[in-house]
Amino acid sequence: MNTLTEIYEVLKEEGLCLTRADFSRSWLGRSAHYMSQIGGDPERASLTSLQLLACRLKLTLASLCPSTNAESYYKIRSAALSAATIFNGVYEKRHLPKQKWSTCIN
Repeated sequence: MNTLTEIYEVLKEEGLCLTRADFSRSWLGRSAHYMSQIGGDPERASLTSLQLLACRLKLTLASLCPSTNAESYYKIRSAALSAATIFNGVYEKRHLPKQKWSTCIN
């Protein structure tokens, strides 16, 4: 998963959000139209929203039991890892010299 749209699709499939507006408010901590404004592009998102998404996914993952519904658990786990990686990559691109990038997609 490389975009917020892909993470949104996983959360919608798992019943954790209903619409892009819900995702924007509940998971990114922004207005209902935030996803439409940024087009799902992590580079246009605020670092605060990306970090909030990664933290909320991590907390959601902690409340799930892998043995109860393994498929759902691993989808959420993948989304959580992707969100953390996206945050780190965007942070690096904005604040570190190119030689020090490790997770950023060029």
